[in-house]
Amino acid sequence: MLRDFFVPDILQKPPTHAFQQDGVVYDSANLSPAWLKKFAEKFMQPAIGFKQGAKAWQQRAANAWSQVAQEWCNLQFPEAEALLTALKAKTGLSRKMLQEALRNHFWNMRDSVLQGWLKQVRKDRGPGNLPLATTYPELVFLVAAGNIPGVAIHPVVQLSLLGIPTLVKNASAEPFLLPAILSSLARYNPQVASRLAALTWPRDTSAQTEAIMAFNPQLAIFGDDETIANFEERSEQLAGFGDRFSLALVSPDADEPNIFDNLAYDICMFEQRGCMSPQAILLLTDDWQKVEHFSQELATAMTKMSEKLPIGLRTPVQQAAIQQWRGAYAARCAAGEKVLLLTSSGTEWTVVAAENIDLDERVAHRFARVWPIPSINKAMSILRRYEIQLQALATSLTLDETKIFFPQFWGVDTPFVHIVDTFPGSMQKPVFGWMDQNKAWLRLTRAFIEW
Repeated sequence: MLRDFFVPDILQKPPTHAFQQDGVVYDSANLSPAWLKKFAEKFMQPAIGFKQGAKAWQQRAANAWSQVAQEWCNLQFPEAEALLTALKAKTGLSRKMLQEALRNHFWNMRDSVLQGWLKQVRKDRGPGNLPLATTYPELVFLVAAGNIPGVAIHPVVQLSLLGIPTLVKNASAEPFLLPAILSSLARYNPQVASRLAALTWPRDTSAQTEAIMAFNPQLAIFGDDETIANFEERSEQLAGFGDRFSLALVSPDADEPNIFDNLAYDICMFEQRGCMSPQAILLLTDDWQKVEHFSQELATAMTKMSEKLPIGLRTPVQQAAIQQWRGAYAARCAAGEKVLLLTSSGTEWTVVAAENIDLDERVAHRFARVWPIPSINKAMSILRRYEIQLQALATSLTLDETKIFFPQFWGVDTPFVHIVDTFPGSMQKPVFGWMDQNKAWLRLTRAFIEW
């Protein structure tokens, strides 16, 4: 039976009721504000951080999480079949996509990687008497987003390595994933799992949220900008991950044999819904023949990727959005603009090349936009325009272009320190410490007053 909650065995479980949906039996928690208040009183406690005895905790936690990662990468956990069925029904993603997603979340969560992250945190904190250092919070309240399954996994593991009591409010779009992961953790090390909990209640049910907010927790909020702003009004102790998008910067002359397969993978994963999904490919050329060749090769790769990672369910609303985006570019072409539109026979994928792309308009559902850019200076101008909204940039350049671009991108007083620097094919496989690009997350995980 799947559950939409995980509460450590040492604490009182909430009242539950069972129900069946899509052939899967669920156990769901009935959460009243009064129960949540009692739970939080018992759950919150001093964090372990780097105080005396912390090394033993960190070793146990890293070992337990690496074992969880291994069984989840191999889909060998007890609830695997039921969970994949439930996630497919809830998210509309195909089974193969969900299997790939779980592997991507856990692929580099080895013991050595987790210990390496802790070593970096320890180094960043500096001496124990550093004036800016403070204590870790006794409670973190993490609100998960529902755009892609598993967005809360990496932050939860990092907080767990530091022994910070963390309560996750599951996304209603996929409330079963994190409780199943924490159940696996409890099998390997109940003590490590005892500082983590995952509960589910509706987004518009404010009484439950206020019951937790009354304890003045440190906040980690994943969601749209409206959600972030709502919590910012009530607390200054917030690490927010709001509305962001990513880009790829590619040279058609770069020597990368798998570039089209890699770009297609990044676009297709999670149906282009995540903040690490490329919203456009900035193609460094003013030669339209190169643009056409590049787009046609990408379209071929998109066809192959749709076989490897099937699309799952396309709702009528999603199909209408795809047709609307296609229609807008077709109309621009008919009006005389230089536009190339390549599509599948259905709504599986789209590749469009145009001399101007509006990045304020977000697309999804495997809609690849190719934007020819005549120079690196023009590319830098676009990146600066959207610097606050950018999450990641994947680059594939020639050696000469690399020598020109990166000194500007990572130069003195660069505004891009928060951007994840990666390469095509790896945007949907982020390294374990990718969130350290967020200053507020650095303050939380390093226990600094300021950064």
